Amino acid sequence: MLRWTTAGVLVASLGAAFVASLPNMPGALAHAGASLLDDAAARRALTKTLVTTPLTETLARYQREASWLLLGDLGAEVHRGEGDWLFLDEELRVHPGRAANARDRAATVADIARALAARRIALLVVVVPDKSRIESQHLGRLRRPPELEGRVREWTAMLDGANVPVLDLAPVLAGASPAPFLKTDTHWTEHGSQLAAQAVAERLRRMQVLDATPVPSVVASRKTVTEWGDLVRLAGIDGLPPSLKPAPDTGWQSTVETRSESTDLFGNTALPSIVLIGSSFSRRANFLPFLQLAAQSLVADFAMDGGDFSGAARRYFPGPAFADNPPRAIVWEVPERALESPIAEAERQWMRQPFAGRGR
Repeated sequence: MLRWTTAGVLVASLGAAFVASLPNMPGALAHAGASLLDDAAARRALTKTLVTTPLTETLARYQREASWLLLGDLGAEVHRGEGDWLFLDEELRVHPGRAANARDRAATVADIARALAARRIALLVVVVPDKSRIESQHLGRLRRPPELEGRVREWTAMLDGANVPVLDLAPVLAGASPAPFLKTDTHWTEHGSQLAAQAVAERLRRMQVLDATPVPSVVASRKTVTEWGDLVRLAGIDGLPPSLKPAPDTGWQSTVETRSESTDLFGNTALPSIVLIGSSFSRRANFLPFLQLAAQSLVADFAMDGGDFSGAARRYFPGPAFADNPPRAIVWEVPERALESPIAEAERQWMRQPFAGRGR
């Protein structure tokens, strides 16, 4: 009853807001003038003006909330699986030109690895599997396209063929208990993050690139946290009362302390010999502190929220941090969903000269 009552209020508000906007429509059209019919730029400008007003933002929010309450629909970017499990649409999408995109990215990584090897810098590429792959038992009625089944295996095989060290985390995370991914978020839990960090540290150890003198880290404390993840926000329903949203995730949040004098990246003390570049996975659930804990080495953080495949690399390799303080090894974390995604022009240009543009 509460869901339907709230939905009714939202729908009524949606209608009222639309009616209230009607008097403004003639003015907006008049402002565009007669050129609106002939000028595509004028039509785009009008559309942008209407779409970005506070009114339309409110309408969009009401529409998303009402769709969820009435239909259980979370929009185009988020889908509901079993129970309160939410999944990102991008993980379930088959991109046009996906094979060529994957090949081009693998070739770029191989070129970068060769250039780094010439400078005696090791590269380890780490692929984070899709949540929909690892938590497939919670997809419910959702369907993961069979075309995606082999994409990590095929991409890592390309790197293996180019003698680039690569680590697929799927075998590490598959079947882990408790669940390695959050229900309402795209990212891993602290349990999944720590499993991944341990696997990365072990591979770095076998590559013989860790510090000769261990830098001790310890888990100093741990507390329970209950919160909603980024998929609830992306679906536009984070403003609803708690009882009307999917159940939040409950997990733990650790405090990892690293005891070392080499803590100031901008001072005169020794710099970390390991650099981490990657996506938001590297910046969530204490992955970097867990990596320092497992490796007993300092790790410099150059990861980037929203970095996808190349965002952090495009910022790090041409910059002064890499040129002036080259590390012993670089861990390049890549989400599976980014391997075959379309390559934008900015990324394409960077792929041609990945080390160009120092200081920009």
